[in-house]
Amino acid sequence: MKRQDYYYQKAKKENYRSRAIYKLKFIDEKFYIFKKGMNVLDLGASPGSWSQYAKEMVIDGTVFSVDINNIRIEDVVKIRGDIFNDETIYQIEKEMENMNIKQFDIIMSDMSPKISGIKEIDHSISIDMARRVFDISLKFLGEGGSLIIKIFKGQDLENFRKGIEKYFDFCVFTTPPASRKGSRETYLVCKRFSGKNKI
Repeated sequence: MKRQDYYYQKAKKENYRSRAIYKLKFIDEKFYIFKKGMNVLDLGASPGSWSQYAKEMVIDGTVFSVDINNIRIEDVVKIRGDIFNDETIYQIEKEMENMNIKQFDIIMSDMSPKISGIKEIDHSISIDMARRVFDISLKFLGEGGSLIIKIFKGQDLENFRKGIEKYFDFCVFTTPPASRKGSRETYLVCKRFSGKNKI
């Protein structure tokens, strides 16, 4: 069985929405991200396996799943919208107010651009997505919180990390074994947000 097929079959057998679950699971087991009672914001959540995993791990915490597509999983707060649209940010704020959630403990994104096949373009769009996720994190991430972002490798990768590492005590790249062979994706994992008011 091919390496990439193993994770697909494993996800199907274990009733997860996609093989991406094992990327987040690897990150969590390596960096100790999730704890019971945490509130999580999953940006670009479709098809939902990251939200599934987060819900399992935080137990009585809350998971917000945001995507332009419908999210077909249970026990999460579903918000349909584009994260580049301010109306979507307003919807997040409104749901937080309704549930008396002040800030999130974890903000994460497994979003990818539509692949053009041109590495420079795909990398540039990926960086733009990552910047938007970080901007949202400045608004919604609580002090001490964690941030996980998928980014495509390229010339601006290290500069992006350097630009946000001052906001965290810990900020590193990691590539899970479940990433497909030859993939240019990597994950930026940042922990212990120092709080925007302290920068």
